[in-house]
Amino acid sequence: MNFKATGIPYGQTHSFSKLALDYLNDSEALQPFYQQFPRAESLAATLKAKGAYEQNRQILVDVLTAQYQNLDQTEALVKSIGLLKQSNTFTITTAHQPNIFTGPLYFVYKILHAIKLAEYCHTLYPDYNFVPVYYMGSEDADLDELGHIHLNGEKLVWNTRQTGAVGRMTIDNDLLKLVDRIESEIGVQPHGMDIMKAVKSFM
Repeated sequence: MNFKATGIPYGQTHSFSKLALDYLNDSEALQPFYQQFPRAESLAATLKAKGAYEQNRQILVDVLTAQYQNLDQTEALVKSIGLLKQSNTFTITTAHQPNIFTGPLYFVYKILHAIKLAEYCHTLYPDYNFVPVYYMGSEDADLDELGHIHLNGEKLVWNTRQTGAVGRMTIDNDLLKLVDRIESEIGVQPHGMDIMKAVKSFM
């Protein structure tokens, strides 16, 4: 059986604001607010503009190296961090707020997209290196947005009394209760216990 991937215009998803749709459509009214629209033919100008800035690359490399020192490091990771020292290296950067259990699926897609986009840019400009970078917006304090998930049509909420930046909150009894609730629902599913084991390894 053959499957054909199709898509629909962003506007038909009813998931984006008018401002976002205007930007995605490269609206003339918004063009004064950015230098280059993200398309392949704009990349050369972007590289030239970004390359003109003085950067302290060593600080970035030192900080990333320190952050990864207690984690398993793949050869690709070590190589990517090392490439950041070079003046012909640029980053493809994306970010997301810290959601419990990663949050919406597009969290994962954003990371994968950054990786694939870095590879694509390198095919267009093989004399440059492109390193995908993902970072957490851990200072976000909107727990109402970040502290829940939807499972089997039900909204499950982390009812913590903690306040402030979500990235600084600690695991409390309310979160552990939520984990137990989720485990009771998906633990009986195929690979359910494997998923919960992975979740708990981060706690």
